[in-house]
Amino acid sequence: MDTREADVRLRLLRLIDAAWIPHAIRAACSLRLPELLGQRQNGIETLAAASATHAPSLRRLLRALASLDLCQENEDGSYRLTAMGSLLREDAPDSLRAWALLTVGPLAQRFAELEQSVRTGESFRVRHQRANDFSEMESDRAAATLFNRAMSDLTRRVATEVLSAVDFSAARRIVDVGGGHGELLAAVLTAYPKARGVLFDLTHAIEGAGAVLESARVADRCARVAGDFFAAVPAAGDTYLLKSVLHDWDDERCTLILANCRRAMAPGSRLLVIERIAPARAGNSPLDQSVARADLNMLLSLGGRERSEAEYRALFATAALEIKDISPTAGEFQVMSVAALRGDVAPDVLT
Repeated sequence: MDTREADVRLRLLRLIDAAWIPHAIRAACSLRLPELLGQRQNGIETLAAASATHAPSLRRLLRALASLDLCQENEDGSYRLTAMGSLLREDAPDSLRAWALLTVGPLAQRFAELEQSVRTGESFRVRHQRANDFSEMESDRAAATLFNRAMSDLTRRVATEVLSAVDFSAARRIVDVGGGHGELLAAVLTAYPKARGVLFDLTHAIEGAGAVLESARVADRCARVAGDFFAAVPAAGDTYLLKSVLHDWDDERCTLILANCRRAMAPGSRLLVIERIAPARAGNSPLDQSVARADLNMLLSLGGRERSEAEYRALFATAALEIKDISPTAGEFQVMSVAALRGDVAPDVLT
């Protein structure tokens, strides 16, 4: 085996072996090690007692976390959290704790059955005779809380990037469709104090939004409306937001959502669709990998998909909408500014 072949084999081996990493991170979060470590030096016996763990085994986990730069082992055998590890604390401003728990919990269960979804084209929920939507979360509040916190954690950074890419100065009534806990809408309202907002989502999401809106001090300018975007969308907005909504669903259900937005939009209203846009041809860059991961996740979760620009243009046309502009952000997402086609009305789409 020549050097090049050996390097290629080593790269593949590292990809395969990397499966242990998210499990180690999830174990740390479940044991609340980031909270216990904090910024202090902690001896192994103290940590074991506080986390109700077996000290020698805990030391092995901590050394694994240290190899990932999530904590640091000191010369005296104590441990300290690193800057990256601090992002696993629940109270961290840019926390990723909920996403870590979701990824190696429910999402890992789905990915274990990726082969079956590829064979059938069906989502995990469909194959297990479950509702192929988010309705289960209305009765499973623990699952709803984890999911919505994870979405908020991911949206926080995206919201900053969207504000840098889009001018909302003319907006006066912003409707965030499927806005979850309101992380994006809260950021926009904070940056534009003349605007008012409507946060629209299912009950399980709306109920948890109060704390986010209160913390941002925009609760008095934001109405929370519970509803189903497959049925209707609040009217009279001059700006509509759809962030990470369309990729959840197949084309038929996306057309229904978009048609409802089209009906709700007044003349001159704009719809801002915030999604990853898949490249026309797959590559192996970090962005390509991120899009691929999300695309497979959508296949497994709800039968949705990531789409290319051409696919989005075709999708919008089915609801009498068209892309007017695409604004890149500093991250993975792009903002598609969408408007109604002149003279056309939203089609009648049946569920």
